[in-house]
Amino acid sequence: MKEVKAYMRIEFLDSTIRRLEEAGAKDISVTRVDAIDGMADSEKDTRRWQMARKYNETYSSIAKLEIVCLDEQAMKFMRIIKEGGHTGERGDGRVFLSNIEYGMNIRTGEEGEKAL
Repeated sequence: MKEVKAYMRIEFLDSTIRRLEEAGAKDISVTRVDAIDGMADSEKDTRRWQMARKYNETYSSIAKLEIVCLDEQAMKFMRIIKEGGHTGERGDGRVFLSNIEYGMNIRTGEEGEKAL
């Protein structure tokens, strides 16, 4: 199993989710988050007001999508997200792929891929 995690512009969320569902994605999780552009990589500021000012000047609201899926579905879902969110401009987002070792459905007790 794989986890596809994507950070993308909110305005492309609905159309991208629709395409993912048409392609077989289930149980998509969406979280709205604030992305701090470059803040994590900057030198440590010693004054709180500098941090607050930098945050206010550089953050943007984005959506985080998470999908756990079968191995053979992962690249298809990643392409859909990329195509759905691409403008060619800074801030289009990123998509990541991770391995999932094991899963369990709490309600049914199904395990492994059957848990999906």
